Amino acid sequence: MQQSLAHEAQVVQEAAVATEAAATTAIWLGASLADLALVTGKTRQAARKRWPSLGEVYRRRLWLGNHVDEIRRAVHVVLENQAEIDVDSEVLDELRAREAEVAQQFDEAAVGDAADPAHRWHSLDRLVNVALRGLTNTARTTGEQGEFAIHGAAGVVGFYDHAIGDGRSS
Repeated sequence: MQQSLAHEAQVVQEAAVATEAAATTAIWLGASLADLALVTGKTRQAARKRWPSLGEVYRRRLWLGNHVDEIRRAVHVVLENQAEIDVDSEVLDELRAREAEVAQQFDEAAVGDAADPAHRWHSLDRLVNVALRGLTNTARTTGEQGEFAIHGAAGVVGFYDHAIGDGRSS
C-alpha cells in the first residue's frame, strides 16, 4: 500500500510538471491567464498562483510579438556595420546564427515544431536576451555607424528588460 501511495504521489508530481509545461507553451503561443482560466475552470488568480512564472513569460511573449521587426532591424544594423564594431568573433557568430534561425522561423510559412511549438518565440527571445545582450555587454566601437548600431541594440535590450519587469523594485 505504501508503495502504491508513493507511486501516486510521483504521478501527481509528474502530472503537475507536465501541466505547467503545457501552460507555459500556451502562453508562449499567445494565450493569456484568462484563457488558461477558461480551460481549467479556475480563475486567472488561481492560474497566477499555481504557475507564478507565467506572468514573466506572458510579458516576454507580448513584447516580442509587438517588436519582431524592430528587433530584426537592430540586428541588421549591427551586422551591416560590423566593421566598426570591435567584439569577439564568437559574439557576432552567435548573433548571425540566432538571426538566421529567427529569419527561418518568421520569414517562411514554417510549420511549428511538434517537439516545441513555441520554438519561434524561444528563438526570438534568445536573439534579444542572449545574442544582443552579449553584444552590447562586450562590444566597443571604432566609428559613428558602429556606435549607432550598438546604441540601437542596447536600446532594444533595455526596452526588453523594462517591458518584462513586473513593476516591483528589487
